[in-house]
Order: sequence, then structure tokens, then C-alpha cells
Amino acid sequence: MKITRLELFHIAIPFAKPYRLSKAYGTLHDAHAVILKMHTDDGLVGLGEADPLNPFTEETPGTVMAVMREAIGPCLLGQDPTRVGALLSVLDGTVLGNPTAKGAADMALHDILGKGKGVPVHVLFGGTLHAELPILWGIGSGGPAEDAAAIEELMALGCRTVMIKMGALPIADEIARMTAARRRFEDRLHLVVDANQGWETPQALAFIDGIKGHTPDLIEQPVHHWDHEGLRRIRQRAPCPVSADESLVGVHDAAALIRGDAVDVFSMKVSKNGGIAKCRQIAQTADTFGLKCLMNSMLEFGITQAASLQVGCTLGNLLPIGHAYGSVARMADDVTDFGRNVSGATVHVPAGDGLGVALDEEKLKKYNMDYLEIR
Repeated sequence: MKITRLELFHIAIPFAKPYRLSKAYGTLHDAHAVILKMHTDDGLVGLGEADPLNPFTEETPGTVMAVMREAIGPCLLGQDPTRVGALLSVLDGTVLGNPTAKGAADMALHDILGKGKGVPVHVLFGGTLHAELPILWGIGSGGPAEDAAAIEELMALGCRTVMIKMGALPIADEIARMTAARRRFEDRLHLVVDANQGWETPQALAFIDGIKGHTPDLIEQPVHHWDHEGLRRIRQRAPCPVSADESLVGVHDAAALIRGDAVDVFSMKVSKNGGIAKCRQIAQTADTFGLKCLMNSMLEFGITQAASLQVGCTLGNLLPIGHAYGSVARMADDVTDFGRNVSGATVHVPAGDGLGVALDEEKLKKYNMDYLEIR
């Protein structure tokens, strides 16, 4: 089997509601992704997705398209897609960085491998430890009353883990939000605070001191991605686990965070982390040193969600709360059928071959902004 051509589609789909994040990212109105179709001479087509979000990532949809055209595509054309490890090693030796672009290629290669063998991707890693997982849902930045209404709506769907986005408001307001949410909902649900690098270390420590007695289940990436010392100080003071998201891209980041005793949890995102293989490598590194993993999302569509689920269902060190498999519900639409795996606040592992997700070609055409074919 040989790879004969690649098709790339830059799509943009509005959010169902604008999504207000930290001051680092502002309010988002549309989600962008690059969808990859990897064709073979056997007629199999592997699907991949890149979810760049500058400045969360250093990449943009344009850079993904460019590096695919200039470097990744030429490395893959004519190659045997079932030699996944060898091809990913070649890409790493040829292309510096660009994890979301390489991650899309990784997903497509795994999809072809699974389809060729007639099995889901998770079977390639020994099968599932979890046939289904609870879903974490996120709410944007707002006041206590707005938070309460949004959380009540999610709880009515069966949700028991909510991520509250912070980092956009003054610390006193964020303390009031956390205190009000914990008082109102007590232990009826898990609450995750995600500041998306929106705080400096003194602000994060003030938040921790101000919420005493109203503790979240997790604090995610409170400070700048490069501030491992700040994470360490926050972890020492925090009454709950602290996780790294933007600080964790590659396995070398994982090693540095572990050496620095900086966090308790790794926030995993298959696109951010460079694909299925690297995501599993990071998760296994975490497990070796006793860290838990949260399967998070990049405001992504169904291909990446499916790839993330194929990884998450095999991990024994998942954090015992919900995980971010509801991303497509945040969008006004999706170009895949991943949503059929979601029932209420639970996601079920698909039984189909490969990633277990299919493209809707009409929707792909509808939302396409740019197209590239590589032969």
C-alpha cells in the first residue's frame, strides 16, 4: 500500500454561542481547523485534523497548509502508511515543531492502519480500559449568576464535571465566582478552574487563599506556559491538584514539568501534543511518575475528538472526573458524525474501524475556506 495524494481543507464553523476565555485569548466566535484526507492506492482514506489556535499554539491554519505542502506531504507521498512509527520518525527528523500539522498526519496514518486491519485504533494499543467516559463541559467567563444558570443547564443533561473559564476578570471577581459555585452545587459535581495563562503567580496565590473552604477539583494552567517555577509554587499552596496545558506540548515538556515538581496532572490534547503516538507517550510518562491525565480538547471537530477518544479509552491513569469529549456540541455544526457517540453527558467508544468517524462531504464543502491537494 502506498500514499498517493493528500487533500487539505481549511474549515471555519461558528460557535453556537460566543466563547469568552481568558484575557490571553479573548472571546472566540468561530472555530478553525485543517482537515486532512490521506489517499492510498488501495482505496483507503485516512482522516486527520489539525486544530491550531494562535496564540494558544504557535501554528495557524495557514502555517499548517504551508508545512504540509512544503515538507510533510513530500515526506509521505509514495510511502507505506502502515509503517506509522517509521514515518513519524522521518517527519520529526524533517520538520521542526509544528505539532498540530504533524498530528493531523499521525491521525490519518493510524486511521489507515486500523481500517486496513479491520479494527478500531484502540485495538492496536491493547484495547479499551473504558467503554465509555463521562464528559467535561466548559462554561465561559461570566458572573456568578450567569455561571449558575449555565451549570444548571449542563447538570440537567447529566453533566457532573464543569470547567469554569477564568483569567479575564479581576481576581476578587474570580474568587466570588468559585465561592458561589461551590456553595450552590457543593459536592454534586466536579469543578475545574482554567485560567488559560491569564494570571501571574501572585494573582493565582491570592485566588487560592481567597477560596479557602470552596475548593475546585482541579486548577488548570493558571500562569504563563514558560513559568514552571510559578506552577510549582502554586502547586505547593493549592488545596487541589494543578494541571499543565499550554506548558505541555511535547514529551520533553513532560519531563521538565516532572523534574520541576510543577504539576499533578497533564492536560492532554491530541492535536496540541502532535498526534496519537506522542499523546500516548506523554500519558505513559505521566503514569510512570504517578501523574494523572485529563483528556482535554482544542475546540476541535470530530476527527480529533475521535482520535482523543481512541487514546483516552486505553489509559489507566485518567483523572476520575469528566473528560472533554463534548467539543462538537459547542459548535453550530460539525463535518463528521462523531456526535452519534455522545449520549447525554457520556461518550461511548466507537466500534468502527480506524478512528471510527466519517466525514460529511457536503458539510466539508460548505465550510471550506481554502483547499490544497498534494500529489
